[in-house]
Formats: sequence, C-alpha cells, structure tokens
Amino acid sequence: MVHSIVPLAVLEAVRNLDTPVEDGLSEFAEELLSKRLGLSATVAMQLREYETMVRRGAAADRGHVEALLRLVGRRPDADLVFADAGRRAARRAVRRMFALTRLAARTGPRAFGYAAARGAARRVFGGELRRESHVPVARVDDLLAVQATPDGAACAMYGTAFTELLRLLVGFEGAMLHVSCRATGGQVCEWRASPPDARHQ
Repeated sequence: MVHSIVPLAVLEAVRNLDTPVEDGLSEFAEELLSKRLGLSATVAMQLREYETMVRRGAAADRGHVEALLRLVGRRPDADLVFADAGRRAARRAVRRMFALTRLAARTGPRAFGYAAARGAARRVFGGELRRESHVPVARVDDLLAVQATPDGAACAMYGTAFTELLRLLVGFEGAMLHVSCRATGGQVCEWRASPPDARHQ
C-alpha cells in the first residue's frame, strides 16, 4: 500500500517547479505551458484525483506511483522534485493529525513529538523512525523508491520527509543523512540525523 499523500506531493512538486517565473517572457507562456509536464491538463486531473483520495484516506495504486517516480527520476531536476515532494508530503501528514496530537507534539515533552513523528512516518511513508542513543534514525524496507529509480534518486523524498516531520513536531534543525541505500548494496535504506552546521548557528 502507498499512501495517496505521496503521489499527490510528487505531482505538486512537479507543478511547482514547472511553473514559469515572472521573467518578462509572457509571449512564450503558451509554448512553455504546452511543454511543461507539471502544467499539463493530465497532471491537473491527477492532482484533483489524488486530492480526493487523500481526503478519503484511500491508498494509491502502487504501480502508478512507481511509474510516476520513474518518470520524475528521468528529469534533470529530479533531486529538486523529490526533495520538495518529501517536505510537502510531511506537511500534509502533520496537517492530517488530530489537533490535540499536534498540540501535544509542539507544546508537550519532546517524547510526544517523537511519537507523533514516528506514527506519521509509519502511516504515510512506511518508514520506521526512532532514536538510537538520542539520535533520530529512520529506515524504509519498501523497495518502491529503488525499483522506480535504480540509482536511488527517489530516496531523497524520504530523507526530506523524515527531516521535515522532525522539524515540525520536535523542532529538529539538522538533516537526515542517507547512510545506507539499497541502490548501492545496502541491506536497508537508512537515514541518520546530522546536527546543524555550527557555521550557521
């Protein structure tokens, strides 16, 4: 099962990156619209469908999601799409939590925030999020990302999603580093927290 939040977030990221900036080239706008996938009628229709599925809590077809990730993986800006999609998916996952859960995560002991993040990681991303020696660690056993992108490009979506969940629910300010990947021979895809760069403090 793949949560419908995942393909919705990917398509939203594609649309966002394919939307032209205000650069004074409006005479070329129609030509750009016809060439950019994210602005196509097909993507608009799929976005509406996935929005409905998310509201209903329906699962997405695994084959369709794999095909979508594979298509995005061929783009020259795939890393940007997957990173944006992970953050968008995490934000949606948090918005779908009960209000009391969000409140407890943000104002209560950090353990409440970790519990909320752990639940969202499991429900939406099929991931296992926990702390080892007080360091956040996430693992994904599902092969979806690697099957869609054999180079592991789609794994970036999970890394940014876990980072965003921790940022929103625990106040985490570092990054989740992809320390093991099935695409490069690892037994599991694993991310481990890295502290924020001291130069940016």
